[in-house]
Amino acid sequence: MIREEKKSDNKKILLLEENVLGPGRYARPSFRLREGLKPNIKYSKVYFKGNKIIGSIRYFNCRINNQSGLMLGPLIVDQSFKGKGIGRELMNQSMSSINSNSINFIILIGELNYYSQFNFEVNANIYFAINVRQEKILFKKLLDKNNTFSGKIELY
Repeated sequence: MIREEKKSDNKKILLLEENVLGPGRYARPSFRLREGLKPNIKYSKVYFKGNKIIGSIRYFNCRINNQSGLMLGPLIVDQSFKGKGIGRELMNQSMSSINSNSINFIILIGELNYYSQFNFEVNANIYFAINVRQEKILFKKLLDKNNTFSGKIELY
C-alpha cells in the first residue's frame, strides 16, 4: 500500500536507505546535494507492507532561475522486493499527485534507460553547483508551456 510520507517515517526511511544503498551513498552527488535538506513530504511517498516500509520515493524543492521544481530521489525498494514493480508504482503515484500549477518540472540524477519510461530526458542546458555527469541529469517538464529551462539547479 502506498501513502504520503509522514514526519514519523524518517528514521525508517533512513534505515531502508542505508540497507539498500549502503555506505557508498555518501559519495553520490545526489546525496551531497540533498544533505541537510528536508524532503517535501507533500509529494514524497512510502510503500508499506504490514507496518514495515519496503519502498520510498522522496522529493526535494528546487528551482532553475525563477521556475519551481522538485528533485526526485532517492527512489528505494527493499532488496527482497526488487523486480515486483514497487518502484514503478511509487513513481507513477507520486508523479500523478504533483500539482503542475505550482511545480514546473521534476529533475533527478539517474539512469536514462530506467527513467525514460516515465518521460524523463537529458537536458544539456541545466547543471548543478557540484560536478554531475551531464547524461545523468534527467529532466521532466510538467506543463506544455513554452518554458525553456536552462541554468543552475538550486535545492532549498
